[in-house]
Amino acid sequence: MFKVADIVFEAKNCGKTFSARSLKYAFFGTEPELVIDVTDAEVAKHMEKHPGVEEEVFRYLLSGTAFYSALIDRNGMLLHSSAVVKDGRAYLFTAGSGTGKSTHTGYWLELFPDAYILNDDKPAIRLVDGVFYAYGTPWSGKFDLSRNEGVPIGGIACVERAKENFIEPMPTALAAAKLLSQTVRHLSEGRLNKLLDTMDLLIRAVPVYRLGCIADRSAAELSSKVMTAAPDNNR
Repeated sequence: MFKVADIVFEAKNCGKTFSARSLKYAFFGTEPELVIDVTDAEVAKHMEKHPGVEEEVFRYLLSGTAFYSALIDRNGMLLHSSAVVKDGRAYLFTAGSGTGKSTHTGYWLELFPDAYILNDDKPAIRLVDGVFYAYGTPWSGKFDLSRNEGVPIGGIACVERAKENFIEPMPTALAAAKLLSQTVRHLSEGRLNKLLDTMDLLIRAVPVYRLGCIADRSAAELSSKVMTAAPDNNR
């Protein structure tokens, strides 16, 4: 069994990649809340749509999809992002693939020797006792950068490339649209409504920024200065 984001689950047929990356999330004791079982039929369906992609890839990705869908029912959500921790708070940088979010958090690590990556691709977010936490997960990007822990969220930045650095608060409606574009899709109406409810609470509790940046350390100097100084409403 495994424990991710304080959710205990059993995993079946999730493939070698999941098995390797989930070792740090192994958990002993207690009955699982859910079972994730990646069936041959599911894999075959996706392989038919995407010929040339290896079966192992789909087993790993589908295991993540199943977990994050179940997370929605538990006051949580996936956010495609790189999450860096500094001084006991997690700061999440979200954007489409190739925009530079991992590069940006890498500059945070250069600036702050005590900082570390919580998850570099798909951290889980969950509301627990009135506080939003980011969690490391086995679904952790190309280099498997993750830690098995949960950290209160200090801020979220929606990253975009720009000719000069800037950071500004993002209006609520735009923040919701940006976050929705970087989470689980193809949901039932009931799950979508639960996701939107959780997202609304998240945006009210945690500062969300628009971050325009060039690909160098000066962008991280700006974002860290603003984001770590913001009032901490997520308590």
